[in-house]
Amino acid sequence: MEGMAMDGMGGELPAGPPHHGFPTKIYNGVMLQYWQEGGIGHPIHGARLGHYLPGWFFVFWGSWWILSVFRLHFKSSAKTPFASRGWFEWPTWVPGNLPLEPIAKVVMPFIGILGELWLGHDAYQPLYLDGKFNEHQLQDWQHSAMYLAYLISGLVDLVGYYTPYLPSGTEQAYLGMAFVVEGTLLAFHLKGTMLDFALHLLLVLTIFTTAIVIFAEMSHPHNMLLAALRGSLVFLQGVWFIQIGNILYNEHPEWDPTYMGSSMIVPVFFCFCALMVTFGVLTAFVLAKAYQQWSLKTYRPVKLEEPSWQQPPGKTLARRADAEITDLDP
Repeated sequence: MEGMAMDGMGGELPAGPPHHGFPTKIYNGVMLQYWQEGGIGHPIHGARLGHYLPGWFFVFWGSWWILSVFRLHFKSSAKTPFASRGWFEWPTWVPGNLPLEPIAKVVMPFIGILGELWLGHDAYQPLYLDGKFNEHQLQDWQHSAMYLAYLISGLVDLVGYYTPYLPSGTEQAYLGMAFVVEGTLLAFHLKGTMLDFALHLLLVLTIFTTAIVIFAEMSHPHNMLLAALRGSLVFLQGVWFIQIGNILYNEHPEWDPTYMGSSMIVPVFFCFCALMVTFGVLTAFVLAKAYQQWSLKTYRPVKLEEPSWQQPPGKTLARRADAEITDLDP
C-alpha cells in the first residue's frame, strides 16, 4: 500500500502520531516507533528515562572516582607513592569497612537484568519468537549483556578483596573489558537518522576511550593523570547520556532529525561538554591542592602543658614564683 512501510516482520506500519517524524505501531499493547530504510521499518529503541538513569549513574560514578583519585594523590608521599586501582574504598566510617563499590557493581546490574528481562513486563522476555530472534526484545538482551559485564567486574573485585589469589591488575583488566563490552554492543546498536547515529557514535567513542585509559593504567599504575582521566571520561559518558535523552526525546524544532544541520552541530556540543568536564576537573584539582598547601602553612600544632603532678617539684615551684612576680609588677 502506498505511503505504508513494512515493519520488517511482514506487516504494514499503520499511520499514527509520529515522534520526530517516525511512524508508530502497536506491538503487544506498546507503541513502538520506527525508522524507514528501503521501505522497511525498524524499531526505534530506547526512551528518555533509559538515557537519564544510566547518565546520572555514570555522573555519580565518575565523580566518586575523581574525588577518590584526588584523595589518594594528596595522601601519597615518596615512601607511599600514588597507586591507581580498579575501585576505591569508601570512608572508614562504613560498617565493617565493606567494599561498597564492588557490591554496588554486583547488585545494581543484577537488578537491571531483572528489570530488562522480567520485572515490569507481563512475562519473561523471550529471545526467540516463531523460530526467529525476537526483534522487539533484542535491546533488552543487549542491555542485559552490558549489565552482566559490570556484574562480573564487581565479582572479580570482591574476589580480589577477600582473597590474595588474583594477579596484580586483574580488577582493572575486567573493568576495562566491561567498558569494551558496553562499547561493542552500543556500536552495533547504531541506527536511525543521522542525528541518532551521531549522538550514539560519540557515546561509543567515549566508552572505548575509557577502556583504553583503563588498560593504560595497568601499565602505569602510579600515573595520577590517567586515573583522573578515567573518572573524567566516565563523568563525560554520563553527561552525554543525559544530553542524548534531552535531544532525542524533547520536541525541539532545532533538533529535527531530517535536517542536516542538527547532526552537524552534535560534535560541537560534544566537544563543549568534553572541554567543560576536563577543565572542571582540572580546576577542582588546583583548588583542592591550593587548599591543602594553605592548610599545611597555617597549621600550628598545639603544645599541651604537662599537668603539675607530672612535672618535677622544682619546675612547678619555679613557674609559680614567676607567676607571682609577674602579678606584683606594676
